[in-house]
Amino acid sequence: MRRSIRVGAFVALMVAASASTQRAEEAPEARAVAEDVTVTILSSNLASDETVGEWGLSALVEVDGRCVLFDAGRNPDTVSRNAGALGVDLSCVTDVVLSHFHFDHTSGLVPLVRELREANPDAIRRVHVADGFFLSRRSNGDRELNQMIAVRDELEGAGVDFVVHHEPAEIMPGVWVTGPVPRPHPEKNYPEVIEVDLDGEWVVDHVPESQGLTIRTPEGHIVLLGCGHSGVVNALDHIRSSIADAPIHALMGGLHLFAATDEVLGWTGDRLREIGVQHLMAGHCTGIEPLIRLRISLDLSRRTAVVGAVGSRFVYGEGIHPTAIAM
Repeated sequence: MRRSIRVGAFVALMVAASASTQRAEEAPEARAVAEDVTVTILSSNLASDETVGEWGLSALVEVDGRCVLFDAGRNPDTVSRNAGALGVDLSCVTDVVLSHFHFDHTSGLVPLVRELREANPDAIRRVHVADGFFLSRRSNGDRELNQMIAVRDELEGAGVDFVVHHEPAEIMPGVWVTGPVPRPHPEKNYPEVIEVDLDGEWVVDHVPESQGLTIRTPEGHIVLLGCGHSGVVNALDHIRSSIADAPIHALMGGLHLFAATDEVLGWTGDRLREIGVQHLMAGHCTGIEPLIRLRISLDLSRRTAVVGAVGSRFVYGEGIHPTAIAM
């Protein structure tokens, strides 16, 4: 039998889950909102100064004195190295949210656990994933492509508890994970060369566990997506309908539009304009040209829509603090 949660932690988690369920049933206006929020990009494709870029994503989310790491980057030392170059202390991180199983969002996790535990024994105690995260994957053969199945055993042996979410959940006051995202819109932001085992049948892997994170603030949602494999419009509609019907104050992370056609970019820009995104700091798999196209579609400026390069920050109440190369 898998030991995913120790007895004491299990009781605490059940209490927290019960409280989260109660909060989810509250009227949206009664739910917690955050007042002090800073998001710092630690892994992305574009970098400058002493930082390094990679095809990956990670961001430190600081909310009212608590710390969450959203995704963990691709290479073993990227997040740690960039945090050091930027003067960012990661020892405060107790929770990690993984957007999906792909290696460019998860490979840095094990090294970070080892490193941060030396500074803080309570660092990274919980990892939040959505239902489907540990499904088996393959491509052109039987070799297992979901490396997180094996990594799970290693991390649980180190005392890390995986929390699998089937629906939106508040993991800290004002901080929510979306869980799996319904897909009413025909967004196909995922590669079709990988298959996933769903109930014993191998089908195209649509990354069913793709999830986002949102921080509720008085001005609306601050949303992070890993690759947006569910589709960014689907994700934002889900957040507004299931967590709180509030403006999208900021959208950042990866939107997986780098190879999108002009038609797809046009449709996405139109829908995001209808939703009303106030700040855009997208990087990783978004693509430079798509970011510029979205800036134009959303009628934003170089102050309110920039490439989410390593070192870029979004500070609630101040807006985007871009790096020089990303302005």
